[in-house]
Amino acid sequence: MVTQKNSLPFWSQFKKIHDDSSIAEEDKMQYLLQFVEPHSKAERLVLSFPATAANYSKAIEQLREWLGRDDLLVQIYVRDLLWLVMKNAVKGRSKTDLTYLYEELEGKLRALESLGRTQEKYRDFLIPLVESCLPEETLLAWERSRNHESTQNTRSLEHLMNFLRKEVQGEEMVQLARTGFLDLNIISERTMLPLNV
Repeated sequence: MVTQKNSLPFWSQFKKIHDDSSIAEEDKMQYLLQFVEPHSKAERLVLSFPATAANYSKAIEQLREWLGRDDLLVQIYVRDLLWLVMKNAVKGRSKTDLTYLYEELEGKLRALESLGRTQEKYRDFLIPLVESCLPEETLLAWERSRNHESTQNTRSLEHLMNFLRKEVQGEEMVQLARTGFLDLNIISERTMLPLNV
């Protein structure tokens, strides 16, 4: 379904058809109708134009105007970050799935960056948001790592995300170590034959 939130991947896929000069505009209109979700606002918008070559560019213009509102997209991604903060506050900053949290944060930050909201320019509000999403245990580890760093730029968003990536990798190694021995125990129990003495 085409929404403001997924308009970036939608347009990057459909742009291949849009830019292909060998495809007639009436065919592009048909492709556009196939791309949009049935019974969605995007479909209603495209169907408001008769499916002709002359209307293709008008339909695209209207669709891009509706989907391409960067100000709205920024608000959506910032609200998603705030939702992660609130979710953490409700849980009482208890242990969360750090891998899931890291992937969510990384995706939203990449989306903001693709909209021109670079980490350097918006770090003053992004760093506190990301820190507020973290479980207490991870936030304490982050603060300890910053205290031990000798570099001046330990408050950068890039540094924080690198720290989180390493924490996730560490958790994955711990999980592998724990489950690896469990798997070995199961295998050895199945393969060991009882000794008749």
